[in-house]
Amino acid sequence: MILIQKIAAGFCLLIGLPIVLLGTVEALNPSTSAEDREGAIAAVVLFGAPPTALGGWLLWNVRHQNRTKQQPIEHAREQLFLKLLQEPEGTITVLRFASEAAIPLAEAQEFLDSKARQLNASFDTTDEGGIIYRFTM
Repeated sequence: MILIQKIAAGFCLLIGLPIVLLGTVEALNPSTSAEDREGAIAAVVLFGAPPTALGGWLLWNVRHQNRTKQQPIEHAREQLFLKLLQEPEGTITVLRFASEAAIPLAEAQEFLDSKARQLNASFDTTDEGGIIYRFTM
């Protein structure tokens, strides 16, 4: 559904924006006759503004849906992070967090790096090159 909305938004903007831009330029051109100016304004109002507004609304709607979908995911990650902090003395590895959260390792490391900066955590490296984050409680 989101893909259809994106395509429809692109189509509406592709149709509406050029009409709005050309009509506005024509309406503001001082050498345009009054009759042509009225025609340009009518074209903008009737044929340019509606598809442009619809395309803008569709893009806003897609963005709003993505944000609404992301919030529970971010909340679940935050709750998992807090749960894992309670277990072994506030230490978390990237591999453990990635496997518990079912996310890629790079995404898990980015999340833990962000939390480490936010909570002023320290970290150690294992002999294999893994990172152990230590959060003081």
